[in-house]
Amino acid sequence: MSKFKILSLSLAVSIALFGCNDDEHHHHDNNNKVIDGQTLTNTPEVVTKSDKKVSKQTITLAATSDLHGRLRGYDYAIDAEDKHAGLTRIATILEQQRTLDPNLILFDIGDTVQGNSAQLFNDMETHPMIEALQYLDYDLWVPGNHEFNFDRSFVDRNLENFDGAVISSNIKWESNNKNYLRGFQIFNVNGCKVAVIGLTPSYVPNWEASAPEHFKGLKFEDELVATSAVVDDVIARHKPDIIVGALHLGRTDQGVGVYNIAAELADKFDVIMAGHEHATYIETVKKGDPNGTDISVKSGLVEDKAKSGTYNESNRHESVKIIEPGKWGSDLAMAKINVEKDTSGKWKIIDTTLSNLDTKEITEDQNMVDEYQDIHDRSVDDARETLGKVDGDFVNGGGADEATNDDYFVDDLGTRLYSTIHKAKVRDSALIDLIQFIEREKSGATISAAALFSDTSNLRDGQDYQRKDSANLYKYDNALIGVNITGANLKKYMEWSYNYFNTYKEGDLTVSFNPDVQAYNYDLFDGAIEYTVDLTKPTGERVDITLVDGKAFDPNAKYKLALNSYRFGTQGVPNGWFTKDDVFYDSSDATVPAIRDMITAYVTEHNGISINDEHLNTTHNWQIKQLAPNGEITQNRANSDIWKQFTNQQLCIHINPDNVKYPSISHALNMNDPTSYFENKAYKADGSATKEALNLGCSWTNDPNNKS
Repeated sequence: MSKFKILSLSLAVSIALFGCNDDEHHHHDNNNKVIDGQTLTNTPEVVTKSDKKVSKQTITLAATSDLHGRLRGYDYAIDAEDKHAGLTRIATILEQQRTLDPNLILFDIGDTVQGNSAQLFNDMETHPMIEALQYLDYDLWVPGNHEFNFDRSFVDRNLENFDGAVISSNIKWESNNKNYLRGFQIFNVNGCKVAVIGLTPSYVPNWEASAPEHFKGLKFEDELVATSAVVDDVIARHKPDIIVGALHLGRTDQGVGVYNIAAELADKFDVIMAGHEHATYIETVKKGDPNGTDISVKSGLVEDKAKSGTYNESNRHESVKIIEPGKWGSDLAMAKINVEKDTSGKWKIIDTTLSNLDTKEITEDQNMVDEYQDIHDRSVDDARETLGKVDGDFVNGGGADEATNDDYFVDDLGTRLYSTIHKAKVRDSALIDLIQFIEREKSGATISAAALFSDTSNLRDGQDYQRKDSANLYKYDNALIGVNITGANLKKYMEWSYNYFNTYKEGDLTVSFNPDVQAYNYDLFDGAIEYTVDLTKPTGERVDITLVDGKAFDPNAKYKLALNSYRFGTQGVPNGWFTKDDVFYDSSDATVPAIRDMITAYVTEHNGISINDEHLNTTHNWQIKQLAPNGEITQNRANSDIWKQFTNQQLCIHINPDNVKYPSISHALNMNDPTSYFENKAYKADGSATKEALNLGCSWTNDPNNKS
């Protein structure tokens, strides 16, 4: 793809009802203030992009999703450039696409203002990420679930200050059932009416259950019910020529995902542009069949017309195409819809083609880089602020990776470990103990649960502890909750967590992970609890709890447990492990509400962190039996040449590319199964291969299992 240098973008968009034009500050003449019980409307229902008289044209739609603070292609948690991310790279692609079609309709599908140090700017009147959307003349913004990680006043203010349309079909006022935002936006492109329907996950109240002020006064309706109602209303009142979904929803989320909506409404939607899953795909869904069929080549980047065929007026009611542009600005989702007028003057679809435009080889737009340099500088300075020294290695052996003892490498699927197994996930370590001690100290609980969110997280002896280390160790804005839980329900919780692992198979040299479980849904347990995990047993029967609070485990006893707010609202309450009445501590109203910031405060107070701190230098309280000194995996490694070759990086392991948020292995390296690994062609017997070459030799693109 050619690289383009963007000039300053200032595409004048005419905003008006049919036949009427207004100036670009249209929203000041509308209800652009959030008022309880009223619908926020920054734009009129119909926005005119162009009003030329034409008989045929191409309607161009473009979308980003899950930017998570990536204004620049930079990851502040690890203080490193990310050359496959950022609105500054999207900007370069947009100039080219707007040259091809100045009427391009551009929208963002949410999870925009959270992540990657974006919280540093929450006190600004308009968040820099929203300013950046406006710099690039975005026409529409759908709030995602992470927009509600903060006080509702923050969400309100940024929605109010966005110059384009803000839509979501399923967020309603509790008081009168009116929409918080309008559910749709109509764009008039030379007389062709394009309806865009927005959606936000209905699980927001569960995810934010510990902080109801984040969605105060709001309720979130079932996704399918709300979307169906809005689509029918739009058809009845506006009779659009094209209907497009802008749905912040995964393909199978919570049982009502994009697949279900697409299957139910395939005869009404023409294209669904989705978000939330962090995936890159192009698929089609048939009416009545809630399953997707891949119609792409190059791993979801380009539609394969040989697979998809022509999508036109004769068959549009039979299916709908769906697309998602990955995360962090890695891709720009594009839909080009060719339309012509028939003899009666009605617009008819001739064909539709989807693509994800990859930013990996794209240079950042220098004008935009310069415009937001101060935001980048402040983020870097904050990340690099030294809080103290690290004394000791917080993971046994120093490095995080099970096989190489390195911390991480980067391949085509992003940052991950060589073996895709972080030691702290499979062995008790001070890295997790640090998080869990702070959870117990703050809450007063005796047991704690915490996940290792990032495979790049580690603390090494002698390093400066910088603020970014807290962000990397605990990258979400979770609050801390303390609950009373029965022993029986604690056991259910722990069994649920250890469903993350596949069952051990004879000859396994590593553990492997259930592809249906995301890594952030795997918690480890610490404090006054001792337990073992047996991966030879089926799920639900793996955890053996021996001691709690210094006594034999009692299913009928009540224990005090600390966990994060996400786990509390998403799994704990819905699964009946506890109720809201069981809460004895909630950090939401504390001076330091976020667990990540509690870690920062602790390290700051102690001028660093030491492995010799009493609460970190304790006897290990849990183990996976297969990885114990006499365990099956440990013995297999001692007797296997395959393991030696793997640790030398002569061999590579297959990863699961469908688990796009956390690439991992769904089939363990096995000494009896040659299909469980492949040769690293970068390996040199004389040791001359560089570390970078060896890492890239095991990248996804070199895996023979990769058929794209």
